[in-house]
Amino acid sequence: MRMKMKRIYYIIFIALLSLTSCNKWLDVQPELEIRKDAIFENEQGFKDVLTGAYIRLATPSLYGLNTTMVIGELISQHWTPLSGTLSAYLSSFDFTRTESKNMIEVVWLQYYQTILNINSILENIEIKKDMFTNGNYDLIKGEALGLRAFLHFEILRYWGGVPANTLPTDKAIPYVKNVTKDPNKLISNTYKEVLDNILLDLNEAEQLLSGDPVLVYSNAVLNSPATLAGVDKTKPYPSDEYHFFRQVRFNFYAVKATKARFCLWTGDNTGALENAMSVINAKNSDGTSKFVLGNETAANNGQLTFPTEHIFAVNNTLSTQTLTSVFFNNNTAYTQNATYLNSAFETTLHASDIRYRNNRLWEVRVIPLAGNFNFFKKYNDTDSKTAVKDIPIIRLSEMYFIAAECGGEASFRDYRIARVLDPSIDGTLTSATAIKDRLEKEYRKEFYGEGQMFFFYKRLNYNKFTWPVVKNVTEAAYKLPLPESQLMFE
Repeated sequence: MRMKMKRIYYIIFIALLSLTSCNKWLDVQPELEIRKDAIFENEQGFKDVLTGAYIRLATPSLYGLNTTMVIGELISQHWTPLSGTLSAYLSSFDFTRTESKNMIEVVWLQYYQTILNINSILENIEIKKDMFTNGNYDLIKGEALGLRAFLHFEILRYWGGVPANTLPTDKAIPYVKNVTKDPNKLISNTYKEVLDNILLDLNEAEQLLSGDPVLVYSNAVLNSPATLAGVDKTKPYPSDEYHFFRQVRFNFYAVKATKARFCLWTGDNTGALENAMSVINAKNSDGTSKFVLGNETAANNGQLTFPTEHIFAVNNTLSTQTLTSVFFNNNTAYTQNATYLNSAFETTLHASDIRYRNNRLWEVRVIPLAGNFNFFKKYNDTDSKTAVKDIPIIRLSEMYFIAAECGGEASFRDYRIARVLDPSIDGTLTSATAIKDRLEKEYRKEFYGEGQMFFFYKRLNYNKFTWPVVKNVTEAAYKLPLPESQLMFE
């Protein structure tokens, strides 16, 4: 893990919030009240607990696998399901099977346990404000508030209704602001209450992060702490090691990008465009772009998540081992038919697409007695290429898609050029319907294995999938059922 831990308080704290009984939601151990004073006795304790939250996000239970590569991808038909397994159940929108229910509950609880960790920071940081140095009070509180808003929005996008058909008074999800055992604080809020709280936290986070190091230094500098040793003392570098690696922290631009998503979800296209363009147009002090669309060099080096695009990612040093076992085994369900893939990537029209050509994204292997299989390579260290340690959650290309959908379609050309797509598509974005049709194709190509296709379908309430085969879809497929551990409070 690049964010080095100096102490292990966060491990103790996470353990105190772990799942150890049937009454999972309320199982916050009494020792928490004893230990929290020690955990938060100094600034480092706050850093450690927040780092612990990021570590949890990177585990397979959340963005290390389930919420990026499994649930949304299976519902969106991106993988070839194996009969009688979780992959088959989720692909057929069957959330009643034990396997489906277990995964849904794990994800729900992991989300909220991360939120409880964050809330512990926010409950204690005000009374310890004077002990913080180097602007870390604003930085830590801003990250915590932004991350709390982001995670509740993620939960809402999975468990809430289709936005266009959800009333403000409809029950949605709990917006939890405390470390609590009070059942009354775990009851689902209304849809409007959740949206209001998300925006409130995001706005405060944006203000607090107005001094974020990512606004002062380039990502190249922030991702190279070794320069503190004095490689080039003529250049400015942060004096606090906590200020590095902002792309795997909930930074200022992660707030802006989340606002762009939020506004798009709620139908505020003006706000969505404004926030998306603020990320696209972000500049370093020398005038270079803060975030850069991935190019041929990155793709050729196996960096198919395009790290220069990462607005917010999670870092997992074990991702290569974990994901290789998922995607590169002979019994994997996480593969796809070559004919369908050629159709998805429009290979006849876009023969030079940097993601798909030269077998970069998929590798065909012959399995004895089984035939040819396509293995997904986005997250694998293959052919001596760069291993993926940072799993993207928000990328720059999504901001281009949001801009294109909300009136900034001219910016789509930059994305098209970066991916080396055929220029003929530039002239096709002449109506809202044409833009939506093009974006459906591009979301699939761009975010294969990242979970974003599901949210595109849900937001626009698609009632039929046309790829890989025609499949009718009801609204029920877009709303994960509340787990049993939550139903007791409803």
